[in-house]
Amino acid sequence: MLEPENDIEMEAPQRRRNYKLVGGTALLILILGFTLAWLGGWGILPLDPSMIIGITILSVMIIACCYSMTIIGGVATRIPEYGDMEIRFEEGMSQYEAEEWEEALVVFRELMGPQRDHKRALYYAARCCEELDDWDCVKIYCRRYLELQPRDREVWELLASAHKKLFEYEEAEDAMKKAGSL
Repeated sequence: MLEPENDIEMEAPQRRRNYKLVGGTALLILILGFTLAWLGGWGILPLDPSMIIGITILSVMIIACCYSMTIIGGVATRIPEYGDMEIRFEEGMSQYEAEEWEEALVVFRELMGPQRDHKRALYYAARCCEELDDWDCVKIYCRRYLELQPRDREVWELLASAHKKLFEYEEAEDAMKKAGSL
């Protein structure tokens, strides 16, 4: 497995671990709180069950609220970055519409990033490659796009065209079948 090239590539797995950790902690507190309240209700422990349930629910709510505010803060700090990306995408679209395929392709490749997860940039990069008659490039971008958005008939058809241009008729037929099923 390749090592992440930067912090952004590490963010998603780290966030998933954090969700599981925070969710597990909240669930554990909830289970323990209700168990203590149950034991207090039966007189096994000298505790007031309603007080224990109230404190348990309050604790879980505090954890959930604090964690959600952390997530919202993280998104809010990225808003300028998303704005810059949108401006850059518009530049690429201007070049695309002016039929400056190579210049537009440079912009779309930049927007894709190392993970190639910008769907619109992948789509238009594939279209630029189509105009440049670089069918291997079309296949690469179409496949990655379809990993992210598998139910896009138009991209399946574009992938089929790329396979046909490269005399890969079986793959072209498979792609057209998938396009036809959508």
